[in-house]
Amino acid sequence: MDLKKRLDNVLNKDKENNPKYLCNVIKSDFYYLINNYFEVDFDNINIDIKLSENNEYIIELNCVGERVKLMKSIS
Repeated sequence: MDLKKRLDNVLNKDKENNPKYLCNVIKSDFYYLINNYFEVDFDNINIDIKLSENNEYIIELNCVGERVKLMKSIS
């Protein structure tokens, strides 16, 4: 088995064995994205990942934003 496949397997197993870690990583990525558009508090972001009967992942994300950030325009 080559190293890339082995690393991929290790990372995937870690995600499966530690879903809280995976949720925190996704939450962090989402925070940096949404924070460009809204004022948000990291603690006001909720994420839930479920496995459906068809072995598909259902990812639910919700966030409370304080206000919309104004876009900066080029003058």
